[in-house]
Amino acid sequence: MSTVPFEERKVMAESKSWDFQRFWQTLDYFDSIPLWSCLQKLLGFGEDKKNQLTNEQGMKTILVIGGENAIGRKVITQLQQQNYQIRALVDNIESARQLLAENVDLFALQTPQLFTGIERIIYCQGENNRHSLANLLDLLKNAGITAEKTLFDFSNPSSDIKEIWGAVDDVVMGGVSESQITLTGGRALFSGIVRTENNGGFASVRTRNLNPPLNLSNYEGIELQVQGDGKRYKLILRCEGRWDGIGYCYSFDTFDRTWQTISIPFGDLIPVVRAKTMREAAPFDSSSVYALQLMQSKFEYDGAINPRFSPGLFALEIVTIKAYGGKNRLIIVKEGEIAEKSLLDASGYPYEAIDSAQIFAKLN
Repeated sequence: MSTVPFEERKVMAESKSWDFQRFWQTLDYFDSIPLWSCLQKLLGFGEDKKNQLTNEQGMKTILVIGGENAIGRKVITQLQQQNYQIRALVDNIESARQLLAENVDLFALQTPQLFTGIERIIYCQGENNRHSLANLLDLLKNAGITAEKTLFDFSNPSSDIKEIWGAVDDVVMGGVSESQITLTGGRALFSGIVRTENNGGFASVRTRNLNPPLNLSNYEGIELQVQGDGKRYKLILRCEGRWDGIGYCYSFDTFDRTWQTISIPFGDLIPVVRAKTMREAAPFDSSSVYALQLMQSKFEYDGAINPRFSPGLFALEIVTIKAYGGKNRLIIVKEGEIAEKSLLDASGYPYEAIDSAQIFAKLN
């Protein structure tokens, strides 16, 4: 795995003029030129790649228990038609393989590894289920399951990072700072140079608007695994699709050449527009996250200066971005009454019981 130099280096002062071409490219990348964006969509430019990006990034692994019964087979078939990745807990792998498709990942034993990386648990209630709800609840309790949702894993990226993330530097306001995000050595590197000419002083990278937006309402916050350069950075989340709307911001300090896990509770996010606090703004809506952004900035909030800011080169490495602190809600697909309802209620584990026809309304 390669290393990235973090040595602080002096940047020679030089005259640099505002770059209109880079300004236009930024707005174009984020579909923020109304007439041009409409024309591109009308002609179909770039749509295939963007749609492919959304589908890959939104791929989910769902654990199905009871997949061999009639309801389970129906649910798995429907999930596969929607391109979900399926993991199934079954009585016997050989017999289950005769009923289920080859791309279903089969487990015959209830082990903690069964839950690694899953998005949801679906229990298909049917006759003669060997894997009872009582057994499942015991396993969840013993495994200490508290779900986390990996939003970006740069050690194993599913898509071209350039199709997801793009630079939003102070060129959009007349400045001359520059940044980029690249993959190197199993991690993403957000790096560049911040200049203060033309009243500028920030560089950032941001995702295109996610379609559909992320629903993180079952989680407590965002967790970053990063290695920095001793500077202070910002994470900004957006719960609306506007280009220049309210961003919900959190500043975090890094230590030079030291790996850190940064936990950012949703409740600590500050609503801002261009580093100005919007005190009357609505609370952050974690059920509708349209975009994520990382920023290196001279500006803190409301005219204050970032206490760790110095103009020049910067570098922040990121391995993962996750949602943390959620419990993996159990979905029970049934026909008729729920078996063992009293046991479920007593367990305190969050669940929702639905008919099989409602499955996609709950997952999407």
